[in-house]
Amino acid sequence: MGKAAQPRNPDTSTVETSANPSENAGIMLSAFDNSTTADYFALITHAIDRHRLRIFNVRSGTVSNDYSSQERISCLAWGYMKDTGDLQANTVQAFKKRKSGVSSLSRVVVLGLQTGSIALFSLAHGTIVKRLSGSHTTPISDFVVSKDGSRGYSVAEDGFIIEWDIEEGKELFKWKADAKNVRKLKLSHDEKKLATAGHTITLWNLETHSVIKKFTGHASTIRELEFSHQDDILVSNAEDDRYVNVWDAQATNTNNLTALTLETNILHIDFSTTEPSVLAVTEDGLVGIWENASSTQQAMTGKRKMMRMTKEADANVKIISTADGSVIPVLAAKFVTDNAGKSIMIARGSSVKPTFEVVKYVEEGGAILPEVTLHRQPITNYLIDADASIAANNLRATRKAYDESAATVVGNTDFSMKAPTLDLQQESEESTSEPSIEQRLQELDVIDTTKPKKASKKKMTIDAPSPNSLQTVLVQALHSNDATLLEACLQHTKPETIQNTIRRLPTQYLIPFLLELMTKFQEKPGRAPALLVWIKAVLTIHTAYLLTVPDLVGKLSSFYQALDARLSVFPKLLALQGRLDIVQSQVNTKAYSNVTDKDAQRAQVAENVYVELDSDDEAEAEEELSMDEVMSASDIEGGDDMDEDLVEYSEEDDEEDDDDEEDDDDEEEDSDEE
Repeated sequence: MGKAAQPRNPDTSTVETSANPSENAGIMLSAFDNSTTADYFALITHAIDRHRLRIFNVRSGTVSNDYSSQERISCLAWGYMKDTGDLQANTVQAFKKRKSGVSSLSRVVVLGLQTGSIALFSLAHGTIVKRLSGSHTTPISDFVVSKDGSRGYSVAEDGFIIEWDIEEGKELFKWKADAKNVRKLKLSHDEKKLATAGHTITLWNLETHSVIKKFTGHASTIRELEFSHQDDILVSNAEDDRYVNVWDAQATNTNNLTALTLETNILHIDFSTTEPSVLAVTEDGLVGIWENASSTQQAMTGKRKMMRMTKEADANVKIISTADGSVIPVLAAKFVTDNAGKSIMIARGSSVKPTFEVVKYVEEGGAILPEVTLHRQPITNYLIDADASIAANNLRATRKAYDESAATVVGNTDFSMKAPTLDLQQESEESTSEPSIEQRLQELDVIDTTKPKKASKKKMTIDAPSPNSLQTVLVQALHSNDATLLEACLQHTKPETIQNTIRRLPTQYLIPFLLELMTKFQEKPGRAPALLVWIKAVLTIHTAYLLTVPDLVGKLSSFYQALDARLSVFPKLLALQGRLDIVQSQVNTKAYSNVTDKDAQRAQVAENVYVELDSDDEAEAEEELSMDEVMSASDIEGGDDMDEDLVEYSEEDDEEDDDDEEDDDDEEEDSDEE
């Protein structure tokens, strides 16, 4: 069985690319896609607690996908997979393909993880669309995919090679590698052979899963493998090795055909898909190209052994910095079909903004160029590089040195006040001093001295210009450095008017205008809501120009600090507001619980209503009130007299009623007697 291999430290071990240029650029793994035009470039960088995958569109230089995960990534590979009905987009073309039964292929980036699982990231969907797990328990070392995206092969640190059904996500076949520390896989173009490499190379027959042949020749761990477009030649390079070995993948010969050599260690190789050409990228950032990798093969028969022959590069490509003349390292390179297949795509720069360029290594007649030297601006990891911008170079050419010869230095003694004195000589000097302009004008009766002087002067205000002329007035204010006119322009607050004005503002006035806005923002924070509308419009509309301005970060640093200072207080204010709301709600609840129903009803009725009247209304109200009092008094006296009359009248009526009753009685008696 042998001793089990110790697990690697992911922070110190290297799986894909550990070149000095990549390490200096902060790149862990990087690779071009497997197309003939090299449309995409993927790189993985290491953050504090996660790994970040970014995919660049090579032709436009922009980021097409950005993905980060806390899972540790151990290998990177390109491939295709079949789009099922769940993955296809809801488009007319996708519907026709699903209806016709034709499955489309989606370009994916295969990520081998430290947990032993495999994740397939789709560029079209921008997320992980498939996971293969359950077979490996150690970190994945390498993964290759077939052309139709149906099968895949993986190898891990446990030494097992697994054939996968990618569509079903199942394991088809699993076998043990014949050597230890197998780290790399390479599938032939006809998909009938699989090359595995550790310290030695083994060629497998995928139909029978048997060994075809083995190659030995590298003393260190093999870094990369590449098949020729006819699968008859296999090339390989190893760590800390400046040779590229060329192997015969068809015959029974196990020795290398030739060795391609460079002056420094080789980090990356690639085989052309149309011609027997090989390229290699070195630690120094140079690219060597061999037009015919197997041209030194010599047939030797008999008892003599085949001699190992070396071949130097037919063409060397290097990039020189225009700043200091140093070599700009190349991160990766790949053959492309531009210029009839006589060109390579190179990636240089940093992990933040890598630069891609197609380099032609042959002349117009087809002859190969022995030396290709390019002069380019150096690229760093800074978002705004002052040394690499055209505006910075123009500024250096026109910048004037600061001269202090005309400067006036003011000290403490310049502000000292003289003590009052009664010196007659001083009074005589003051009396003989020259009169002021105001005194002269008063003598000439030009100034009207009869009018009293106003203690406070009114500030001259200018009305805000119309939206149609706002851009012209703003340019005039910035050109003449007129603060009053600039304040008039800033009175506009409509976002549409501001955006249209900033869009038409010339670029040479953007930085002065931005600095004026930041100064006003820092001096008067209360104007922040109105000023931020202007600042936002400048930053969003003219972003492309601002990226070319040198030292923009330094100019915006004070603005950043002001924003951070304001934002740092915001959470405390929110916490204070929450506490005050809780206290106020408790006070209201307690006060409401102590109030009875009668008090609540009484509180709803106003006891005293105060009505404020004018002086004329008050006089009329007083007169009406006096008249009402007089009338009420007279009514009371008249009421008493009427009561006495009513009493007398009622007594007389009573007497008359008694007399009538007596007469009636007498009449009744007379009638009885009769």
